[in-house]
Amino acid sequence: MSNSTSHLIQQQMYTRERRGIFRSTEGFDTVANSKGLDTTFIKKVLHPLCVYDAPAALTARGEKQESVYPEAMHLVRTESGDVVLGRSIYKAADFTGLRSAFFTHNYVIPGGHGESPSDYKQWLNTSFVDTYDIEQGTELPELERLPGGSVFPSVDPSAVLSQLQLGEEVFKQILYAVMMSATGRKKVYIALNVPSEAVASSAKLLLGVLYTALPYAFRNRLGFLTYAKEPHSRKGIHLMFVEPFSLRPGDRNVEKDFVFDLTNSGRILNVDAEQVRQPYFDWITRTLLNGGTPDDFFKFAEQMLTGMEAGRDLTLSSYHELITLYRIEQGERALYNERRISVLRSLTDYLSSPDALPRKMLLNDLFLSFFDHEFDRVKDGYIPDVGLVDCFKDYYKVHARSSENRLVEYLIRSLNNAYTARNTEAVTFIYHTIEENPSLGKAYFTKVLGNPALTKMLFIPYMDSQMKRTPDVKGLLAVVHEWGSRYIEVSANADFQLLAESALMGRLRAERKPVEAVAAIHQRLQQWESSSTGGQLSPLEQSGLTERLQEASDRYLLTEVELKEISPDQVVQIPFFTRPDLVQWVGKLPAPLKGQAVRLIAAYDWFSTENPEPSVLDGLEPGEVEKVQDWAYSWLPQQLAEGHFARLLPAFYRSDGTGEGILDFARLVSSIRKWAKDNDTMYRFIRWSEGHAEFATPRGGFEPAYRRALLLFFQKEGREGLHKKTLWREYFEPAKPVFKNFYLTAKRETDTSLAKTLRRFRKGGVISGIVLVVIAGTLGGLKAAGVIGSDAAAPAPFTTPKPVQQPVVKPTVPVKEEPTAIVTHVPNTKATTKMVKLLFAFQNSTEQATFKPKKLVIVGADQQEHLYENFTLVEQNDKEAASKANTGQSGDTKTGSASPGSATTGGTAGSGSTAGGGSTSRGNSADQAETVTGESGAGTTSGTTTAASGTATDGTGTDADAPTEYDLKQYPYRTLLTIWQRLELDDASTVTVDGKEYPLVQVKTAD
Repeated sequence: MSNSTSHLIQQQMYTRERRGIFRSTEGFDTVANSKGLDTTFIKKVLHPLCVYDAPAALTARGEKQESVYPEAMHLVRTESGDVVLGRSIYKAADFTGLRSAFFTHNYVIPGGHGESPSDYKQWLNTSFVDTYDIEQGTELPELERLPGGSVFPSVDPSAVLSQLQLGEEVFKQILYAVMMSATGRKKVYIALNVPSEAVASSAKLLLGVLYTALPYAFRNRLGFLTYAKEPHSRKGIHLMFVEPFSLRPGDRNVEKDFVFDLTNSGRILNVDAEQVRQPYFDWITRTLLNGGTPDDFFKFAEQMLTGMEAGRDLTLSSYHELITLYRIEQGERALYNERRISVLRSLTDYLSSPDALPRKMLLNDLFLSFFDHEFDRVKDGYIPDVGLVDCFKDYYKVHARSSENRLVEYLIRSLNNAYTARNTEAVTFIYHTIEENPSLGKAYFTKVLGNPALTKMLFIPYMDSQMKRTPDVKGLLAVVHEWGSRYIEVSANADFQLLAESALMGRLRAERKPVEAVAAIHQRLQQWESSSTGGQLSPLEQSGLTERLQEASDRYLLTEVELKEISPDQVVQIPFFTRPDLVQWVGKLPAPLKGQAVRLIAAYDWFSTENPEPSVLDGLEPGEVEKVQDWAYSWLPQQLAEGHFARLLPAFYRSDGTGEGILDFARLVSSIRKWAKDNDTMYRFIRWSEGHAEFATPRGGFEPAYRRALLLFFQKEGREGLHKKTLWREYFEPAKPVFKNFYLTAKRETDTSLAKTLRRFRKGGVISGIVLVVIAGTLGGLKAAGVIGSDAAAPAPFTTPKPVQQPVVKPTVPVKEEPTAIVTHVPNTKATTKMVKLLFAFQNSTEQATFKPKKLVIVGADQQEHLYENFTLVEQNDKEAASKANTGQSGDTKTGSASPGSATTGGTAGSGSTAGGGSTSRGNSADQAETVTGESGAGTTSGTTTAASGTATDGTGTDADAPTEYDLKQYPYRTLLTIWQRLELDDASTVTVDGKEYPLVQVKTAD
């Protein structure tokens, strides 16, 4: 690389000598150079260029004359921008005179040396030194200019091509390959059809023609070598002329490059024949062969490429475009008619660069002349191609101010022609072009919407197509909102409103869920209204378009949707029910729509609330009531399953209200039995009905018809709920007395035959008891004889009542002063069960109510105190004894079944305690409520009561010192306390409750 700060040309000479600058022994080396060249540049850049291989044809014949050997002239551009122009020639003898050598002379032209497009002429005619004597010194002078004449011989391209036997097509291909190689990696190898000694001179002739045909940018990149023995790639060399016949077929070193073997074979490789037919190659070849000069075009091209993106001047397509524009500007207007779109695109492209107009006014004038030409064609009814409209749109992007009005008018006329010809494709692409540019679109639509005739002729058809392109209601509303909000003239236009309404109806008909679609429409329209700013109405509201679309969607539901086609969930979504003017609106509807509206409103009132009134259908005609009820009937099983019991009632409502209640109770209960998955659903409904007046009489309790329907249910399907203790306690035991009495009645009605028989016996007194004993004895005898009771013989187990022991008269020890409360131990009949049962009995209910124990201390048979805080309390009141005691009646023997008591929980929650009002102690509490069993155990004896027979039997004692027995009938208010741990008790045991001591006593038997 040159170190010289001046712009002088440097020199370097290279050959075989006794010594050189870089070596002290004989051999090839630099023998002289200018002072501006540094050592590194010489070795790395210049030495690789100092090469010469003599032609095989000349060495084969032993040619000695140096002038016959072709000179290898090279031109290479370095990365720093310097130009290396050199020549290597054959030397028959070196300094020894014994061997051949070569001599290379290089000029290094620094970058920015005032290079001009015509420098190639100087390069091809530069004078070089043939020899140099190192004894003259090793420093060469720096030059201001290349040596050689200033007048260069003219080149006749036609003569040169003829001399070299190159046709027009081959020349185009070589020119194409050279231009491609100058910007790419492929090399160009040419073997001319000339003798070996004429290769270099012929190459210089062809180079002169090629340089003439190359645009300026390509001239400034091309590197060449006029002769090489064989093709090989060299850095910076794009075009290499090689010895004839050196381009051998199948040579892998050149198979991807441009190969021109122009010897007898005429083989050309890797040239795109289609590219060669492009406009520039045709024009330049024709111009050169006809003696013309392309310089004017090259200047035009250089000017047009100014300001374009980097590398544009090295693109072949640029010159194909520019030559067409140049020729049209020169008067060949027919070229425009042949390729209108490509010409206009080229013009808009070159005019789009920044500050293009001042420098490219010629192109701008040319474009405007073409636009005027196209405008005249449109006036005559022509429909422009989409490419033309695109070109004008692109021009508008750059020069909108000067072209807007004319372009808008051009588009209006073009669309009018397309609509007239019913050319929908043209209409679509013209509008697409307008939509792509918001500024152009605004100018166009402002112009069209400002003219009623143009609005009707152009805009309404356009909106029709836009709305048809939307796939659903959501998309349609988006289009309506966009255009109605953007232009106030649009939302107020009657044709636009009618079009929007019609399109909305069409979209709704395609919806599979119309109710949801209409609800979405209302929601979207409400969003339009809520988006108004500053308290001002939006253009859509001002024009009434929002209200019109709401009205249309509401009427669609009444017109197109039948009640039987939708579900209750959809009914409650119907938006017009929330209209403030609903009554007036329905009143103005035509008769068919009014009936549909009334039915929908009734259905809405029915299912929009959790607890609709049964009379919700009162305002409808009988026929309408039946329609709504029939519709709802199929949806009621789901409502029942979800626990919406109140929604069932309107389906069974009787508008006359006569007879027993206003509901068809029999059908209601029958339907629920049919719909319910299990009896639990029916039980829950029965309990729910207790709190609703429709099921009750004025005095309280269920309606007679409802009672009958329920009793039928209990008899046929629901008996288990009354007789299974867990179900009874869960559903019916907590009921209020007025309803519980009914459940008890139903329970008795659904008793088994045996239970009913025994109940009749208990009512018959002692005689009935004796009969019962006989029956029981007979059954026992049959069982002992094996007649009955055998598992094989009996189809199902049957429990016979135990024999009733006749009461034995036993004198009781009178009690001088009876306490108000006593406690007795109820022995555990199952020794394996860990529990202690204490029965606390009270004479009045007040004392029982205040019995809320928290801490219990018992002294057991082990004479140790045991503390308890976790226990269970269950009330087991004798209601009949309590009633007689309250009315002053004596406590006769009680018959019948005891009423179940309500359970309460005493103490703190813990192991063995049960929380909740429905909780009971473990074991059979119903039996415990009816029976206090006496067994000897832990020193305590109690009486025995048999609930099955209803006959009280006192325990008999013969010991005169037996403990005092208390009559339980005098203590009808009883609470059973259960401790869930085992503890042995005896007569000496005591019970202390919250500090109050209770002695354990014996009692007479009682129910």
